Amino acid sequence: MDFELPGEDHPSRGPIRAWFEANPHPSGLALAQAGFVVPHWPKPWGLEADAELQLIIDQEIKRAGVHVPRNPVAINNCAQSLLTHGTEAQRRDFLWPALSGEHVWCMLFSEPSGGSDLGALRTVARRDGDDYVVKGHKIWTSLAHKAKVGVLVARTDPDQPKHKGLSEFLVDMDMPGIRIRPIIDMSAHENEYNEVFLEDVRIPADRLLGREGDGWALCTTQLQTERVALSRPGAIWGHGPSARELIEGLAEVGALQDGALRDEAAQVYVEGEILRLLAYRALSDRMNAQTPGPEGAIHKMLAAPHGQRVVDLAKRSQGARGMIAGEKPFPSQLAGDDPYDDWDHAFWFSQAVTLGVGTQEVLKNVVAERMLGLPRDLDPTARQPWSEARRKQQMG
Repeated sequence: MDFELPGEDHPSRGPIRAWFEANPHPSGLALAQAGFVVPHWPKPWGLEADAELQLIIDQEIKRAGVHVPRNPVAINNCAQSLLTHGTEAQRRDFLWPALSGEHVWCMLFSEPSGGSDLGALRTVARRDGDDYVVKGHKIWTSLAHKAKVGVLVARTDPDQPKHKGLSEFLVDMDMPGIRIRPIIDMSAHENEYNEVFLEDVRIPADRLLGREGDGWALCTTQLQTERVALSRPGAIWGHGPSARELIEGLAEVGALQDGALRDEAAQVYVEGEILRLLAYRALSDRMNAQTPGPEGAIHKMLAAPHGQRVVDLAKRSQGARGMIAGEKPFPSQLAGDDPYDDWDHAFWFSQAVTLGVGTQEVLKNVVAERMLGLPRDLDPTARQPWSEARRKQQMG
């Protein structure tokens, strides 16, 4: 890796630190308009910041004790598509409310019948005058019950092969015909996932993102961005406890005196350090103007099961006491507002991390095919018109 982390005397640090001293409790909109929410974006949304400046901004935000708006689907994934594919009206109407956290976004991608094959989706959008009429069923939609905006992938041309007949839309989640049903999980916390039913929803044609038929390219880019964003050190989607905090906690309660547990903890710690170095390598690539590749799949493929091992070992270190709700494994740690900072919640939720944003099997295929050059999985329906493949499936 060829980079040096910016020091305290870096000239870019002073103005940023001065801004936070002058604005000790900034609103989400103030942070967004200052360019601190997405500093790598072009002006006026960001600061056109290189990787080094982004790192400095992150450090100064943490130093100031400020939390930037959490709107992961918009900030990490879909909203940046508006920069290159959106219209001026779409950027004006959607970007500031998204970056400020005023309007939460969700991704209407997965479907009950599709499994991990997003290209097999059945939701149809039919053009009718100045609208598209949408009918379909989405599932595992994070934050749909809180979202103002949904990014919808639907089939606009059933006579094209399954990956070529898709389009993407920006949808108001309170439109007539949209019904949201929560999926209750075993964590005992408020639901995150939902089913979304779309019954003859009329979406204005000016909500089409990019051109008709661009949906597959748009959504794969957005998912790749999400995989990178979810590969931070925390055990759950990059948030919450890390391997380093696990080791500190185990030492705090004396659990490392058990030799077998100590060996397992050492292995988990080494995994965490490998992930940290991979993140530094990605930072090095950005600082040396290297083009991002499919490395996000590697990060997520390694980070998801690692996170499960982190929280599982914390729970097991408690023994029978770990079955009592609210009995924290390491009382001195992680008192933040993020629900994933809670070790219990992180443990119960951890089963989802190897499924969401691409299953482990899908990610292994991405690495095998795009990075190692191995043959692609055989998919006999990939070149057939979707309507023909669908008809054959129905006929058995």
